[in-house]
Amino acid sequence: MKKTVITAVTLLAAGSAAGAAELTPSMEPELTEESQLEGLPEQANAPDWVPAWERAGEPSVTLQEGPAQRVQMDPRVLEQMDEELEAGIAEGFFPGAVALVAKEGTIVKHDAYGEALRYDAASALLPEAERITAETDTIYDLASLTKTFTSTAAVQLIEAGELALDDEVADYIPEVEDAFTIRQLLTHTSGLPAWIPLAFLEDEQTRWDAIYNTAPQEEPGEAYIYSDLNMILLGQVIEAVSGETLDTYMEEAIFEPLGMEDTMFNPPAALQERIAVTEPQPALDRGLVWGSVHDENAYSLGGAVGHAGLFSTASDLAVFLQALLNGGVYDGERILEADTVREMLTDQTGGDLEQGFGFNVNRDWFMGEFAPTAAGHTGFTGTSFVIDPETNMIAILLTNRVHPTRDGGSINPWRLGLMDAVSDSINAHPANRRGGE
Repeated sequence: MKKTVITAVTLLAAGSAAGAAELTPSMEPELTEESQLEGLPEQANAPDWVPAWERAGEPSVTLQEGPAQRVQMDPRVLEQMDEELEAGIAEGFFPGAVALVAKEGTIVKHDAYGEALRYDAASALLPEAERITAETDTIYDLASLTKTFTSTAAVQLIEAGELALDDEVADYIPEVEDAFTIRQLLTHTSGLPAWIPLAFLEDEQTRWDAIYNTAPQEEPGEAYIYSDLNMILLGQVIEAVSGETLDTYMEEAIFEPLGMEDTMFNPPAALQERIAVTEPQPALDRGLVWGSVHDENAYSLGGAVGHAGLFSTASDLAVFLQALLNGGVYDGERILEADTVREMLTDQTGGDLEQGFGFNVNRDWFMGEFAPTAAGHTGFTGTSFVIDPETNMIAILLTNRVHPTRDGGSINPWRLGLMDAVSDSINAHPANRRGGE
């Protein structure tokens, strides 16, 4: 049966001042070798670009800043993105941003724009002296980029033989009565709805019960529905298998080995001045959300869950992504095997929207010309990344577009604009011009 594609994304809610849970959702458009992942069939129908991931067998690359010309990019073209980002800030689509571009391990662009704090708890513009300028080491709420880390953690456990793709989720979470699998969580094919409101439920246990009791909207395995619930449950499975909380597991298995010192759930208060601010949430009596996860459901579940809650910098995120481009290793520390990375970042669904294990693949609306070979993800707070194995390229855009409100409009033009600037910079270099022009 041909799979149905249901385009649904993280739905975040604004509560009523009366506290009666009046929720208004927002939408974000949002081979032949044996696999390291037990239970994954050989991909005889893999697309032609899959061999691009074989670059991962080359020596591990560590990131360092350097000139664009070193990696055959035209810096003048790349810098055109500066004006576009400044225009987005001036037009009020986001108050600040950090952009990072790397190719073949050389960071050719790493710049900050605008402000990390611009408005007060009443959404009024602050005096200039009270604002905080965005810096290249500003820490951003990654929102749904968290899903790629949760997926990586799950795939680590699968690779280690402690979890299997076709295990049923109920084997690890007995409260779940419906029959869907780890594979279906990873590929958003469990049939579960995109989102359910949790923040106004009575207590945390009631919220977890609501998640466990939510039935699939579609037959598991037959529809693609991008769902926060998939990754929330996957985080719970990781905890059940590892015997650790999700934040502790990720710290020990991903962040610490890769030296990602600025990546964490629930940042300490001491880091607040470095963290980009999001929006006021008076319905939850949170005031201006600053240094705490923006996503209300994640907040109501303690801040460290599988679909949202991670905070990080562009530099740390680049290390994680370069580790993937290296085939799971960075600076001598391996977090995944190369074949596993390739499978994780290859389409697993065969549907109209291609999906790897937790990673979007071939999404031209934010990946641009890199889409056929690229993987990446977006986040509701205004974050995104794209990696491309064919060019060994990383592009990261971090913004706090929900400051002071989530209703400021889509930043997809700037996501795509960054990718267009990167591809144009590559194509404009004399070594890459068609026909030697």
